[in-house]
Amino acid sequence: MSAAGIPERSWLPALLLALAVAACSTTHTVRPLGRGNGALNASLGGPLVEVGNVDIPAPILTLGGAYGVRDDLEVTAHADATAALYGDLHLEPGVAYHPIIHEAGAVPTVTVAGSVHLITDFDAARVFPQITLAAAWRVRRRHLVYVGLDAALAFGSPTRIVLGPLCGGELRVGRFGLTLEAKWLAPYYDVAPTAPTWISPDSHGYLSVLFGVTRYLGETP
Repeated sequence: MSAAGIPERSWLPALLLALAVAACSTTHTVRPLGRGNGALNASLGGPLVEVGNVDIPAPILTLGGAYGVRDDLEVTAHADATAALYGDLHLEPGVAYHPIIHEAGAVPTVTVAGSVHLITDFDAARVFPQITLAAAWRVRRRHLVYVGLDAALAFGSPTRIVLGPLCGGELRVGRFGLTLEAKWLAPYYDVAPTAPTWISPDSHGYLSVLFGVTRYLGETP
């Protein structure tokens, strides 16, 4: 198996690998942490696939965290635990910047997040930059709903930009945040000829469902 549990033959189409890694974790950066505060998070899920006539999210587990270096800026880092089970390494360092922060009302908090996926099976390596744009609204000051756009650059022949919309919500329970998110990456890409059986509208793109848990540290609101 290759990085992120993808069969070896998928190392050649860089597009498919970029789609998989971009869809493997929830968007943890839509809530500003504030300077000196942190968060630990876990995400489970991925592109919907058909297994034994049952449609399920791919069981991709990612673990990570974030730290607020300023009230409007965090550094982030994530690791793909599922890839590690196959002897591969998939790391994702990044940053998240919030040019607009609103605690309430119709105007959302805006986030621009960038990261780099570093993936290797220790014989070959791939690097995929990713950017996420998101707008988040607070519900009763603690909970969140958000929408956004994910984009990744797939280096190959040819090099492609892979993008698609996302939406989600976070329910705060004490110091924990429970997240449910859906992404539809590359809705313009026909996945019908590929394997496994990807579940997506009209067999186009990669529809992902992800569940996340975040433990907030410090005084994060």
